[in-house]
Amino acid sequence: MAQLLMPAGLQAYFDKGIQAFSQGCYDYAVDLLAYVVKQAPQATEARRYLRLAIQKQYSVQPPSLFEHLGRAGLTWFLQWFAGAFELQGRMAQATHLYEWLLTLTPRSRILLLRLASVLNRQGLIDSAIQTYEELLAIDPNHVVALRRLSNLSMKQGDDPKARRCLERILQLHPGDVEAQQNLRNLDALGTIKKGFTT
Repeated sequence: MAQLLMPAGLQAYFDKGIQAFSQGCYDYAVDLLAYVVKQAPQATEARRYLRLAIQKQYSVQPPSLFEHLGRAGLTWFLQWFAGAFELQGRMAQATHLYEWLLTLTPRSRILLLRLASVLNRQGLIDSAIQTYEELLAIDPNHVVALRRLSNLSMKQGDDPKARRCLERILQLHPGDVEAQQNLRNLDALGTIKKGFTT
């Protein structure tokens, strides 16, 4: 669906990026798809493949211990700038910086959480959902990501996904009042929806 919002001039870059990804040329795929995402932030599918290409690139060419430590230090330092962009309301700049930092540390839970939050604040809901799902693939017990994904899923009308998130939270924390209340709300909404269809 997000693909339809992509400007026609970027379609060729997207297609080449997908081709490069499928052929295992991850560096080239990252370059092409990063360009598409920068020009068209609403291109959710391009963003998804960009994240996949970065992960593949990282797994094929993992950094040495020295590089890993250097990347971790740089990431920690530059997160402050991204946070400053957020405080100033410069969400596009924050998004670009978080996405660039994720090329250095693709499995960073903090960066994925921050990126998802910034995408959501820009109204890029599909991309935010996708990013929360990526975080949960790394850490299925990340309660904050589960809670935020359930909220976005409810807003998008994806009740089954919202329910799975809420039930997972309650498995981890059986006394979680917010999750219990949201699950009751979801049940009530389901009953109302059934009333309209009968």
